[in-house]
Amino acid sequence: MSEAADRKKIHLRIVTPRGVKIEEEADFLIMRCIDGDTGILPGHSDASVVMGDGILRVWNEGNLQKIAVFDGVAEIKQNTVLIMTTIAQRPDEIDLERAETDRDLIQEKETDLKEQSQHVLLRRALVRIEVRNHEYKSDEEE
Repeated sequence: MSEAADRKKIHLRIVTPRGVKIEEEADFLIMRCIDGDTGILPGHSDASVVMGDGILRVWNEGNLQKIAVFDGVAEIKQNTVLIMTTIAQRPDEIDLERAETDRDLIQEKETDLKEQSQHVLLRRALVRIEVRNHEYKSDEEE
């Protein structure tokens, strides 16, 4: 049995084309998959899922962390979640002004972009805004 399993934790590893982006332990995860949100607790059955654009919610010791994740795949195996994605951003890595400009451009002005591209840009802007504006709070503070 792994050390994470002994502690009833999930080992989270996020890899981008630039290498390992995030590696930490977690009590609980909710990830955005192409068919909806998926919750992961220690002991989850092995699975592979296709990620969609969305917010990865990571709970650890009563604290919630939000990470913007865009596309990719996740492999869940023996209390380890490996996410392979093109983009993963913590709140401090997000340019809020740029995300808001992208949102406003799509919502208020006509552009030459195809409708599907507009929805992708809007979804990514909204995810970045929510993650960037999130403040860490423990369960005790709420």
